Amino acid sequence: MKRFLYIVTLVAAMPLIVKAQNADDALRYSQLTFGGTARYMAMGGAFSAVGGDMSTLTVNPAGVAVFTKSQLAFSPGFSYQSTSSTYNGQTNIANQSVGNIQNAGLVFAWKNSHEDAMWKGVSFGFVYNRTNDFNTNVYTQGNNYNSTILDQYTNEANGTNYNNLDQFSAGLAFGSGLLDTNRGASSYFNLIRPYLGNGYNYVTQIKSKSTSGSMGETDISFGGNYENKLYIGATMGLPTINYNENTTFSETPSYTDTAFGLTGYNVQSSVTTTGSGVNFKLGFIYRVMDWMRIGLAVHTPTVFSLTDQYNTAITANYTPGPYAGTTGGAFQQTSPSGSYNYTLITPMRVVGGLAFVINKMAILSADYEYVDYSTASFSSGGASYSSVNQAIANSYMGASNIRVGGELVLYPFSIRAGYAYYGNPYTKEAANTGLRRNLSAGVGVRINHCFIDLAYVYSYYDQQDYMYESGYGNAMASNSTNVSNVVLTMGVNF
Repeated sequence: MKRFLYIVTLVAAMPLIVKAQNADDALRYSQLTFGGTARYMAMGGAFSAVGGDMSTLTVNPAGVAVFTKSQLAFSPGFSYQSTSSTYNGQTNIANQSVGNIQNAGLVFAWKNSHEDAMWKGVSFGFVYNRTNDFNTNVYTQGNNYNSTILDQYTNEANGTNYNNLDQFSAGLAFGSGLLDTNRGASSYFNLIRPYLGNGYNYVTQIKSKSTSGSMGETDISFGGNYENKLYIGATMGLPTINYNENTTFSETPSYTDTAFGLTGYNVQSSVTTTGSGVNFKLGFIYRVMDWMRIGLAVHTPTVFSLTDQYNTAITANYTPGPYAGTTGGAFQQTSPSGSYNYTLITPMRVVGGLAFVINKMAILSADYEYVDYSTASFSSGGASYSSVNQAIANSYMGASNIRVGGELVLYPFSIRAGYAYYGNPYTKEAANTGLRRNLSAGVGVRINHCFIDLAYVYSYYDQQDYMYESGYGNAMASNSTNVSNVVLTMGVNF
């Protein structure tokens, strides 16, 4: 943080230092009015009052009206993720790296040739922005003396006839012998629970989770420039989601099971979520003075139509014994392929920003964003989601996001730095945290009508992860994740 404050201070002071440079003032100033996604990311995403960048169309559509020339740009990227997971005193680290397309788009800018016209120009943009990356690997391992995932299945099964158990969870546990009836068709016990809780026996639990995919948004934006003072714009956003999750959870008893011969088991599950949605954004940027701009944007809730496809399998291993017979071996149960369609409505957003242009050679900008995550909701035809939506309202709350950034132009080069703070969306009752911070820096160069920008973004956040459904003792892991993103933007103005 001290280093970032130093950089911001340096950016503010540099115009005094470089005032003697011979670079043409108009060229320097024009470099402040456009750039690529890498510029946006290097400055922490603090662009709601700046504009002139394709990525800002996802934040404040008025940014499209700032363009004075048409632009074509493309931004490939690379990310590296590392997660340290600590569970009951044991720590493990897992990594993943992946390449991606961060941005691609085209903006057409039309300038009014009549100098006395109030509307100085209009712009139209068709841009794809990658808004979320789901590529992660997490490996968690530890010994649990108090609970097992079979407790969850037992609790779920009790009160239900074994012929009607859920074939994606408790039914698989029953079919593989991990649950048994307790003198009745709807009362159960599991093979591990009686051996835990004595302070000596435990199960070694391992959870390996790999996720992939991304969320992106195609923005169709239109904006106008009024008297070079007021820039207004509107965006229709068409987001898409492609999320894949594969999880393997295993338990191995520390003791020898002489009653049933159980030596261990694993639960393998996969979920794929795909779908698309629509939202609308309205915004403006107002140039109070040549050196000061304010911005404001409102995002409607996004309405997603999503489909989940999922399956689960349980494999239990036994030694020869009274339960498994004389041969022992593996008992495997596989669920059918499940599919479910539903609607997700995300919260609305409000974004405000302030930007200062210093000596036509530097920019300092800041954004504030508010999101009330508790207003998200699910629905699906005639199915009732009241309990799920109430759980969202109880577990989530409003959060504030703050982004700040700076840029210094030493034509034809630019240097940038930024910081972003994303507030915790969870209530105290949720016993979790979603606090996230980004540190960023970058450089850019302009050669005639072409530009190349490079950005590096370092993100870090902590989160709690339950090994299985919450409510069972000592089954929560603490995960710390670091993500490094490198983005290169190549563009041309025409």
